[in-house]
Amino acid sequence: MFAAPGSADASKGAGCMVISSHFYCATCGTDNPPQAAFCFACGKPLQASTVKANPNSYTGLLVANSLLHGRYCIFSQVGKGGFGAVYKAEDSLLGNRLVAIKEMSQSGLSPHEVATATDAFKREALLLASLSHPGLPHIYDQFFEDGHWYLVMDFIEGETFDEYLHKAAARRLLVEEVLDIGIRLCTVIDYLHTRQPPIIFRDLKPANIMLTPDGQIYLIDFGIARHFKPGQTRDTMAFGSPGYAPPEQYGKAQTTPRADIYSLGATLHQMLTNSDPSDMPFRFAPIHLSPQLAPTGLDRFIMQMLDLDESRRPASMSVVRQELQRFAGDWAARRAHSLQPRVLYARQSRRLPSTNIQTKQLTSFSPPVVGATQLGGTIYTYHGHSDRVRAVAWSPDGSRIASAGADQTVQIWDIITGNHICTCLGHADAVSALAWSPDGRRIASASNDKTVQVWDADNGKKIFAYSSHSDWVNAVAWSPDGKRIASAGIDKTVRIWDATSARHIYTYRGHSDWVRGIAWSSDGSHIASASDDQAVHVWDAERPPGMLQLRNPLAVNAYRGHSDRVNAVAWSPDGKRIASASHDQTVQLWDASRNLIYTYRGHLSAVFALAWSPDGKRIASGSGDGNTDGVDNCVRVWDTTTGDTIYIYHGDREAVHTVAWSPDGTRLVSASRGSTVQVWQAI
Repeated sequence: MFAAPGSADASKGAGCMVISSHFYCATCGTDNPPQAAFCFACGKPLQASTVKANPNSYTGLLVANSLLHGRYCIFSQVGKGGFGAVYKAEDSLLGNRLVAIKEMSQSGLSPHEVATATDAFKREALLLASLSHPGLPHIYDQFFEDGHWYLVMDFIEGETFDEYLHKAAARRLLVEEVLDIGIRLCTVIDYLHTRQPPIIFRDLKPANIMLTPDGQIYLIDFGIARHFKPGQTRDTMAFGSPGYAPPEQYGKAQTTPRADIYSLGATLHQMLTNSDPSDMPFRFAPIHLSPQLAPTGLDRFIMQMLDLDESRRPASMSVVRQELQRFAGDWAARRAHSLQPRVLYARQSRRLPSTNIQTKQLTSFSPPVVGATQLGGTIYTYHGHSDRVRAVAWSPDGSRIASAGADQTVQIWDIITGNHICTCLGHADAVSALAWSPDGRRIASASNDKTVQVWDADNGKKIFAYSSHSDWVNAVAWSPDGKRIASAGIDKTVRIWDATSARHIYTYRGHSDWVRGIAWSSDGSHIASASDDQAVHVWDAERPPGMLQLRNPLAVNAYRGHSDRVNAVAWSPDGKRIASASHDQTVQLWDASRNLIYTYRGHLSAVFALAWSPDGKRIASGSGDGNTDGVDNCVRVWDTTTGDTIYIYHGDREAVHTVAWSPDGTRLVSASRGSTVQVWQAI
């Protein structure tokens, strides 16, 4: 649910927060806790000069099924407090979209508080209306009705990070979790800081961070955010949350982006120590982190973020993000090197069966992993995404990686430096698949918004969108000659279209259920498609189905060796073999005439991802059991001639849904249900 701003106490409903009463100092305007006797910023007494917000102000009177502003049907109230209420509602004029409606009442406020609250309310509306980022709520409407201001925005299901920390109070958060959340917050705030003029959030704290059930992070409550004004020496109004706001936010200087760096530092300090910064504002105990539990230097860096002299803090939020990414990468590498190979099976020495064995004569390999090594550890961890990563793809020249996922973005980054190159923005839902053009100049992305979009890989600009699918698009693949693109989805079709004009060529409708994976043969003559109907179809890509000649041995061959849905399919570089990965926990290797070569049974849970090495000698397959740190959340690399497991990579903490080889076959990139991308050494 959308959390009401300024929250301090949790209501009974999950994810709902009330709007707490506060003392606003009449001298400097600082927001103080309700029990405060003196302003913590200027030291002036509060009782003699401050009007306390009336907790019984006339707000929250909208009842279920009432209609507001002629269009918003109220479902329920999800938060209420001294200055307003928050409702869950439905917009009857725009497809019955769920929205959150913030209500501000002027009843019971002093003239100073009315002016301040109204200004903050309008400022929040104007700021949010100008922004577009996956980590920020969208605003749809603002209006005044019956003595109340209303703001209509996204309804966000979840809980505030403040609630999350209270639930986790009995345990200390893992440093990986702290770094991941910190990096994602950096990404959102850096977006604000790089607007023109820059936007300073000024109220970063756990109560203003929302976590959704699928792990997405949102910043909420822009009531005291402001634009940076060059040449101005101090802010016109002093506001901030005790413990999280730096000294300059209380009228001593103009707030700069480094104020948000201080607030992020306070939040990270709280995450690592379980100490509430509001207990002793401006005083942070040194963080003592054991080298066995955290990367060296992280504690000193966070204390640098909290320096009372802003000139000694890191120069920008981008610098903070880069440092946190470096700490995360170093820590992941240390963890990978410290892991021991997991012995899951006794070693078996078995030769491959004859390649002319028919489909029903299944031969299997149990993976011989004794002696298999945990090679190479993590080289680099990319933290640019704010939600789950669902697809990765290596550029043909090996210099760049593209990644995409539930944050609706495609991000392209330099594999040598780790620097972000560009972000492709334009999808309206999660991105599920990626494919580079053979020349590396363009990239195609398939999305749950029913489109495939083609982008310029140098600047992230959209070239065109293909929108012939009637439902989610799960897979996309570029033909080897770069002239055609194939896409497939839950509409049970595979569609072939022109890669330059997006002109539809033809549709293959042979599957009876969702299509999850597609792959072109190396010569571009055939396509293999994998489906929830437990089959892999191989069909002629040169002529539309129905025009195929029976003398062609590859004309719509259907391979049905799996016992559950088929998640991925990949063609060997020489075009002679096909590998398919399934929910039945196997990878099956077979020739293009449907003769099973063997079944790899190394995984203990569903296999989601699959990739042949460029030389055709190895396959990397990714799996997971849906549980964090599950035993089979890993990538297994195995020999395609002997079936031996070469090594197992456990760098991903959750189920691995995508994997890709570097063009030279020396590295792999993978991503799980988390928001990071792992690059690691393959040999």
